Amino acid sequence: MSGLLLIEQSLNGLQFGLMLFLLAAGLTLVFGIMDMINLAHGSMYMVGAFVAAWLVELTGSFLLGVVLAVPLTALFGMAMESTLLRTLYARDHLSQVLATFALILILNESVRMIWGSDLPLSAPAALAGPVELMPGLSYPAYRLLIIAVGLVLALALYGLVAHTRVGALVRAGASNR
Repeated sequence: MSGLLLIEQSLNGLQFGLMLFLLAAGLTLVFGIMDMINLAHGSMYMVGAFVAAWLVELTGSFLLGVVLAVPLTALFGMAMESTLLRTLYARDHLSQVLATFALILILNESVRMIWGSDLPLSAPAALAGPVELMPGLSYPAYRLLIIAVGLVLALALYGLVAHTRVGALVRAGASNR
């Protein structure tokens, strides 16, 4: 195995690990603070991705589509929380698992009915090509952006939870509801 291949695969692992971290961090915060098992958390990411792809297609701008998708997906999540998930807080964990698993199926089929199975999304020109990190090692710019955003969000989340009053309230809520 060459050293360049090892570096490339390490970057792939870091990128995939940061994506999993972002999903797991959301699940951990929701479960820790609200004592709610929400298996549909990943489906909300999927809804956000499809909304972003749809908005990119509508606006013609990758950045504008992504920026608009965040509040729209957040509004959808708040509506889902206030109408469905809130009714599950007092229920046992098995009920939460069953209800949110059903929500996964409902969201998956709803997305398929609205946008189909595949909504193409091309990376913007600035992120479409590879970046030469060192001689003989080119790595996709889009994956480097994912690594950078993931690291920034991980550090920001750590700073928020570990060093702010809001973080202290979150930790206190997780310890004693």
